[in-house]
Amino acid sequence: MVREIGGYRRDTVTEDIDLVLRIHRHAAEIGREYRVQFVAEPIVLTEVPERLGELSRQRRRWYRGLIETAVAHRDMMGRRSYGRAGYVLPVFVVVEVFGPLVEGLGYVVVTVAFGVGALDLEFFVLYFVITTGIGVLLSWFSVLTIVGGFSRYDRVRQIVALLGIGVLENLGFRQWKALVSWHGLLEYLRGEDSWGVMRRSGFRGIEDTES
Repeated sequence: MVREIGGYRRDTVTEDIDLVLRIHRHAAEIGREYRVQFVAEPIVLTEVPERLGELSRQRRRWYRGLIETAVAHRDMMGRRSYGRAGYVLPVFVVVEVFGPLVEGLGYVVVTVAFGVGALDLEFFVLYFVITTGIGVLLSWFSVLTIVGGFSRYDRVRQIVALLGIGVLENLGFRQWKALVSWHGLLEYLRGEDSWGVMRRSGFRGIEDTES
């Protein structure tokens, strides 16, 4: 089916999610029955950006690609003829596109409210603890699912470290990601379509670059 839709597009910065939606669209429009299955056995090593600036560029590109894909496939949203994809896509847009923007705006509003003395500190602390607690539980559930279901980590130290990161990511890193999303939105509005330069060290210390 990948060949039927012409393979990967070259005019998008997130070709993977675009490909998935195009497959959904194609199968629905020609009336072909299909199933999406997940194969857990393969193990793929991926190299994450080691520098904060490169991580920011990567995440901004992902965010721009998400908006781009949502706009390109906006006619699928809420349409029964496209099956589950038609109903999941709007939810995905609300959570993944608008969610970080609303969160980032919330940080600004809270800061200003605190500065002018209009912030109910007790309510804010309670709200922060509840929402952060839910996020931590979801992160822990994901980690424990991988540990228990796929046996990816068997050392106690690794598991404890992952659970700890699930807590610490809410103190600084999450706020930084919201800022990156706003930056990605501005790049999208400016028509930015580059991948940027990502330095690769390689798993054996071999220097490499990718544009």
